Amino acid sequence: MAMTKIRGDPIRISLAHPTRHALYSQLSSSPEMSTVQLCKAVGVERYHLYHHLKHLVKVGLIENHRDVGRARWWKCTQQVSLEKSPGNSAPVTSSGATPAWVSNIDPSLREMLEKGATIKMVNLSGNASDSISIKKSIEQLAQDNGLDLNLPFTFIPAAVAVISRSR
Repeated sequence: MAMTKIRGDPIRISLAHPTRHALYSQLSSSPEMSTVQLCKAVGVERYHLYHHLKHLVKVGLIENHRDVGRARWWKCTQQVSLEKSPGNSAPVTSSGATPAWVSNIDPSLREMLEKGATIKMVNLSGNASDSISIKKSIEQLAQDNGLDLNLPFTFIPAAVAVISRSR
């Protein structure tokens, strides 16, 4: 069995978190909102709010577009449909196009996610020696389970995705 490279949709992964989904939903229905307004609307403390806002900024969904005194104002920079199309878990951009990276997602992964599976990303950090050890461990795990992984010599893992069973 050959393994397929899987690249998660950063936007969909970001919006999978209920707090970020609620924040994006609030911001997409308003021209702009302040940090205080978002705290009240979503019901989280400011510290936690900034954590989630940072994720949404990183994937390009929102921006802190102006500061007035100590108030920070946020707005959407990209409109993404929060609804799933039947048989398609890919986001749709404001232009109606499906992003090109969607073709890189294995259909079986998409099906698992549509049925309720969740993905936990484990970011790997460390020096070159640690990365080589992690790569060897992944290759050994694949071999022990009869999987043909065939990682190129130059492959250096940056993260591991662990996918749950459907609920």
